[in-house]
Amino acid sequence: MTRVCHLFDGSIGWQERVGASQLVDRLDRAAFDQRLATVDPVAVGRLTPIGRDVAIVARSTRVAALAAPQLRRHLRRHEVDIVHAWGVRAAHIASGAGYPFVLELFDPDTAAKQVKAIRTFARPGEFAVACAAETVRRRLLEGGLPASRCAVIRPGVGFRSINAFRRGSLRRDLGITDEAFLIALSDPPVRGDGSFDAFWAGKLLSFLDGGVRVAVTGDEREKSRIRRFDAAHLGEPTFVGVSPEMAFEELIAVSDALVVAARGDVPATAIAWAMAAKTAVIGSAVHSVAELISHKLNGLLFKQRPGKSMAVAIIRCLQDREAQAKAAEVAHGHAYEVFGVRRFVDQHARLYENMLSGVHASEGIQDSAVSA
Repeated sequence: MTRVCHLFDGSIGWQERVGASQLVDRLDRAAFDQRLATVDPVAVGRLTPIGRDVAIVARSTRVAALAAPQLRRHLRRHEVDIVHAWGVRAAHIASGAGYPFVLELFDPDTAAKQVKAIRTFARPGEFAVACAAETVRRRLLEGGLPASRCAVIRPGVGFRSINAFRRGSLRRDLGITDEAFLIALSDPPVRGDGSFDAFWAGKLLSFLDGGVRVAVTGDEREKSRIRRFDAAHLGEPTFVGVSPEMAFEELIAVSDALVVAARGDVPATAIAWAMAAKTAVIGSAVHSVAELISHKLNGLLFKQRPGKSMAVAIIRCLQDREAQAKAAEVAHGHAYEVFGVRRFVDQHARLYENMLSGVHASEGIQDSAVSA
């Protein structure tokens, strides 16, 4: 039996929670013993939906070198074979503890910014990176990480969960009528990332055509800024504030469109869930979005103009409901081929096996977006 410790740090978001939950639920229990631990107590509450106990290790310090001995004692106590790190800091501490680890990376921007640090603490032959997109892998290779340590494993999407979300009451709870057109922004909106432009586009479209609402997640500061903007302009209220406790994948499932107003590369997990839910994807044509979306085939793309707002381009895409409907149907078929949960779990099981046997990380793991 292979003993795996899923290790989290304070950077955990909804996609890490979903991915870890799928592995905990679906990996063969006769072959894998799985435990959850964190090096940051803030992660415990975010992991509650998984329904498993989370051990808190390395309480006393945020310095990786000092936290590693505490983690080492925990791993030895439970006879762990491999650590699955859901965050760069978690991987750093696992490396310092002397254990082989798999680092799960969803964000191409994080991959580009942290690749030097990863090269520093990743010991040859004792680590692998599970890249949620080819863009993530490319950023790591450009930063000098060996290709033998990187495997592209696309996120898994719960189609049954999507159906359950749609039968649920979230839209009613948010005050959204069946006739309203609900737009979800990428999670979480931060200052300068284009989300404000996307909300502005929704506000203008609501003023022109009516019946448009925009759901905003993220921290209260940015939500408050957008709420004030909404209240200061004429027309019906457009802003819909979403609680941080709400599962973002549920919001995607009940929305009519997901707008990814990215100025640079972003994680693609939200796009995968939108494709599976037949939620129209409208995104800027950055590499990480265009990797999955082809304009007017399975989504709508728009180009950015330096120094210009994206709002006008987003409005044009939002107004083309016919193109959205056609693209959403095609995207749904693509999602079935690329983002299955069973494939996600099986590929991780193979990655663990590859790690412990010392072979190429991607041995026997084929990128589902390429093979589809």
